[in-house]
Amino acid sequence: MEPWCWTRARGQGPQGPRASAPSHARVLLLLFLLLLLLLRRPAGELQGALSTAAPGVPCAPRATFPWGGPRFPRQAEATETETTPVSTAKPTLIPACGFSYERDPTLRDPEAMTRRWPWMVSVQANGVHICAGTLIASQWVLAVAHCLTQPRVNYTVRVGSPWIDQMTKTSSDIAVLQVIVHSRYRSERYWSWVGRANDIGLLKLQQVLQYSKYVWPVCLPGLEYEVQDGSICTVTGWGSSKDGFQFQTLQEKEVSILKNRECEDFYHRSSRIPSLVRIMTSQMVCASDTSREQFCYEMTGEPLVCSSENVWYLVGMVSWGAGCKKSEAPPIFLKVSSYQPWIWDHLNGQSLALPAPSRALLLALSLPLSLLAAL
Repeated sequence: MEPWCWTRARGQGPQGPRASAPSHARVLLLLFLLLLLLLRRPAGELQGALSTAAPGVPCAPRATFPWGGPRFPRQAEATETETTPVSTAKPTLIPACGFSYERDPTLRDPEAMTRRWPWMVSVQANGVHICAGTLIASQWVLAVAHCLTQPRVNYTVRVGSPWIDQMTKTSSDIAVLQVIVHSRYRSERYWSWVGRANDIGLLKLQQVLQYSKYVWPVCLPGLEYEVQDGSICTVTGWGSSKDGFQFQTLQEKEVSILKNRECEDFYHRSSRIPSLVRIMTSQMVCASDTSREQFCYEMTGEPLVCSSENVWYLVGMVSWGAGCKKSEAPPIFLKVSSYQPWIWDHLNGQSLALPAPSRALLLALSLPLSLLAAL
């Protein structure tokens, strides 16, 4: 049996001055009140309050999920077979994030693509698609900063649709309430396509989304998450074709993760950048894709997702590259895990606030063991 995630979300838990050691009677009273609290509060509610992952979601690989919006749908239980009076099969658990509702990779029709990648969002400026975005919470979309700096535009997002030029019965257009761009992002680039650091931004939506098989958030990797070199991951989005025409329906493509050192050596060999100048940083991920003329995505922020135990994690967002005509040049992705603290800082507070009873429970559970030993 796999261990379940029981980690406290960043920034949660009570704070304040330390209290003096309570007397024997006060400890008994506190434990009695704690027992009443546990008896009165549903078990599932406590589990959701104490964990940043959904009940039944394995910890690997240290995933986190920005909690927000309405509670997630209840886990669907597996149905019993007709030949077995009492089923011993485990219930089917739906992760709170990173769950794909379409497991058949051979299905490529638009509706199937939306079910396979339900976190895909079309970021639009004045009603025109400009970049891909990724749904990470019920009111938050992650995107690259270089798509979010246009002056005097109204940003909206289209969710639940494989099309960027038409609505479907599963899609919605949501207005953006707030655009947040990393304070250290600079649009200037020092050598042509090189120099985009901190290329990350957040979109806060004006309304909370209702989740469905066509609208579902992706998981964010934990701070210590490292994708292995040679791993096969997937780029999804709209991008453009080799002729420069934008795809109207959702596309996908598998790529292979490369060592940053290999990317560094390639770009030094193929450019006039001095060898002493560092091109790749620890906040970047490199991937091998030698046929980008069929699906070009270097300018439109397409996400890079990797799967672990049937759960999808947002590893990167494409930030820059040498251009799709130079298909031998590996595209460079912003490494999402490096910006986990920045993401949590902006989502913290309202999205991660615990109900008052859960805060009291956390306080009681944080009592020193020496006090309990005195009983």
